[in-house]
Amino acid sequence: MTTRELINKVLRGLRQFSMIIDSGTTSTTDDYLLMILQFVNEAKEEIEESGWAWQALRQTVTVTVAASTLEYDITIAGAADVDSNDRSRLLYDNIIGSEGFRLADCAVPQVFDVTDSSESRLSEVPLEKMERWHFTDDDQTGKPSHFAIYQDGDSLRMKIYPTPDGTYTLKARLYIPQTELLNTDLTTELSIPSRPVWMKALLKANAERGSELGAPDGLLAIQYLDAHGFAVANEQSPDDETVILAR
Repeated sequence: MTTRELINKVLRGLRQFSMIIDSGTTSTTDDYLLMILQFVNEAKEEIEESGWAWQALRQTVTVTVAASTLEYDITIAGAADVDSNDRSRLLYDNIIGSEGFRLADCAVPQVFDVTDSSESRLSEVPLEKMERWHFTDDDQTGKPSHFAIYQDGDSLRMKIYPTPDGTYTLKARLYIPQTELLNTDLTTELSIPSRPVWMKALLKANAERGSELGAPDGLLAIQYLDAHGFAVANEQSPDDETVILAR
């Protein structure tokens, strides 16, 4: 669903039929429509960060490691083939034990060295521990075995250990929320399921102007929760053990 269609869904829910955006319009500067778009973006971001890792936002990122270089920007302008953003998160595998139960504290990071046939998973350590290792390792070099990942402005940054002794190819699975929907391009397609987004935006817009003017907030909240729950259930699979850890 496009930005324009999301705004129109909210407008119809508010009974603002005269403000419906026609199909040929690709941008807007109307103050009321900009407010509705703000509610749409707020709803989108809250749903993206609601705990479920939406399939459309999971991406495989390739990071090219160079000899003697410890830190890498996870951006196209840096060492990666995909841009991360300020809400990006690393994805983890939730390990299952032999009896089929999830093992407590056994979520492992999805970062792998795929340089050659001896592919391996890297281990994650806190950034401060990584710094101490590099302070005291007598300039050790070799194949990367550990990493630390952290937020650096509007993107993620990765530091590795030991200092690489050559060129290596790392692959990481990241959760990268979609950037803000803009009023300058109403044709942008929403990545995650649309129904929870426009229904939550409608709930916000309805509350802003007074629920007596439209459907009661309580009913809209129930409808939104139903839509969100169905969208998550539709994506979930018993075999999907991918998780996002709390910050």
